[in-house]
Amino acid sequence: MNQDIILAIALPVTLFCIMFSMGCNLTLANFKTVTQTPMLVGIVSQMLLLPILAFALLYPLGLPTEIFIGFMILALSPGGTTSNMFAYLAGGNLALSISLTAVVSVVTPFTIPLIAGWILASQLDSSVSIQLPFLQTIAKLLVVTLVPVILGMLLQHFKPRFCNRYEFWMTRTPLIMLLLVIGGIIQQNWQKMPDFIMQTGFPALLLATLAIILGYFFARIMKQNKRDSRTIAIETSIQNGGTAILVTGTILHNPTMTIAPVMYGILMLIPTFIYLFWLNYVKVR
Repeated sequence: MNQDIILAIALPVTLFCIMFSMGCNLTLANFKTVTQTPMLVGIVSQMLLLPILAFALLYPLGLPTEIFIGFMILALSPGGTTSNMFAYLAGGNLALSISLTAVVSVVTPFTIPLIAGWILASQLDSSVSIQLPFLQTIAKLLVVTLVPVILGMLLQHFKPRFCNRYEFWMTRTPLIMLLLVIGGIIQQNWQKMPDFIMQTGFPALLLATLAIILGYFFARIMKQNKRDSRTIAIETSIQNGGTAILVTGTILHNPTMTIAPVMYGILMLIPTFIYLFWLNYVKVR
């Protein structure tokens, strides 16, 4: 499949389906906990500390500018849908994980264009004509993230039995679609993949690993219990690669920037599985 078709059509449709399936598992109660301490700690860890960590960690590495920007846009895209599953496997607070995913999914369509626009302006040379249209980006992100979440919540409200009955397929199918999209992007850039892996492999693994550590210890410092701290650690590390790829590939039309979120979306699973193994087979709980 042509990469332009993947980024222009397949990716937005896939992200829409992912967010719709997430909405089908949400109720208004998930948003009522937003002022509770674990929620606030999780939001700060995801939306403030992780971007700061990404900048402080990756900037000194001297990465190519577009690769660095790709990582920063990824760091501004929290709320990966698989985080809920990993939080459950880690013995975390599943309700907190779902609520965090819901809240940040509502907020990021506004924060990404604002902060990513500033990053582009500060990192790119004035002769490079890559700009992030603010209002257009907000509109596109709302259409493929917030709107499907609302539609999914409406379906959950009026047809809860339908959502419960088909929950397995409604959640798994979009994730399979995303894997196919990522596979298509990798296939289209196969000749360049060794270079991309050399440029992004180590930074992606390092960022994902330190994000888990940062998320956990920040939560503990803020006096959260171990169950909530595990959840916040997972939520901090697992990012919404689909949203980041949408911004870099579909809105900015920059395949090089897209490689960072693609590689992170794959490699972030390694420290996550190591963390799960440690919790379930090494650590005495």
